Amino acid sequence: MKVTMKDIATEAKVSVATVSHVINGTKKISEEKYNSIMQIIEKYNYIPNSTAKNLRQMKTKTAGLVVSSFPDSFVTEMINGVEARARDAGYNLFLVNTNEDKKYEEETINLLYSKMVDGIILSPTSTDIGYLERFVHNGFPMVLVNRQDYNMKSIPRVTGDNYQTGYDATKHLLQHGHQKIGFIYAVRHVTTTDDRIRGYKDALKEANIPFNESYLEAGYATVNGGINAIQSLIKRESDITALFIQNDLMTIGSISMLRELNIKIPEDIAIIGFGDFASAPIIEPPVTNIVLPPETIGKTAFDVLLNKINNPNYEKNIELPPTLITRKSCGC
Repeated sequence: MKVTMKDIATEAKVSVATVSHVINGTKKISEEKYNSIMQIIEKYNYIPNSTAKNLRQMKTKTAGLVVSSFPDSFVTEMINGVEARARDAGYNLFLVNTNEDKKYEEETINLLYSKMVDGIILSPTSTDIGYLERFVHNGFPMVLVNRQDYNMKSIPRVTGDNYQTGYDATKHLLQHGHQKIGFIYAVRHVTTTDDRIRGYKDALKEANIPFNESYLEAGYATVNGGINAIQSLIKRESDITALFIQNDLMTIGSISMLRELNIKIPEDIAIIGFGDFASAPIIEPPVTNIVLPPETIGKTAFDVLLNKINNPNYEKNIELPPTLITRKSCGC
């Protein structure tokens, strides 16, 4: 049974007009009453009825950008790209960081939808985003950026080629003679990590080197995470001779810990990082990085969203290739 605005009002013990004000932001409502109504709306995954849909035909010139986190330079530059393109198009942008919280992500999408944004760019917290189908069914413009769900065919996506990123970085280390290659990732079960691990595995397989799960370690996209990852990895697998590290903060933490352990780079352990952060060329040794173009990804994502807003039938998936920037940390 479809929930109506009247049902929401009855359960919240308020008028239909009050529910409408909460959904549309047309009148200040007490925080207690607002929270009560929003909890009921979220409980039923309520989406405004045809009246709201008609209002959607009027462009608000606002869009939402929902990211899973922005601890590193890659995500920051991607955000800058979206913002730059939004400004060029005369759009205001609502930016929300869900901090890898799936429930908060769903609440945010519902809230932005109810606030009548023209569309949303989303970097999801997981590959489980089936809840978005109801928005797609209502013709609401959405674009996935950076991360994706391969089962969600109905939403355009703009990503880097993360499989090739993992493959190329591993291949380069193999060409330097390394066979025991560690992999420090941020979080598992998101497509950025999973696709890079697939590329890493395939490069090893081509070289007839068996994959070792024990060479993988979580670093949670932070400096301290990189420090802890090195401590765990080196203690567990002291024969590792190379590392592929998945973001700049983890790379900085890893290098710091390796120095503390008197492990020389690249003589004892070679390193390839991801994302060419500002200090990469001046760290000693300068860091080799494999790079996807974050600002271009952000700009392209907004272009795709704008096309989707103006043409509901627009469907295009864009995948941008990586580039390897070689410096001394990998032994070049």
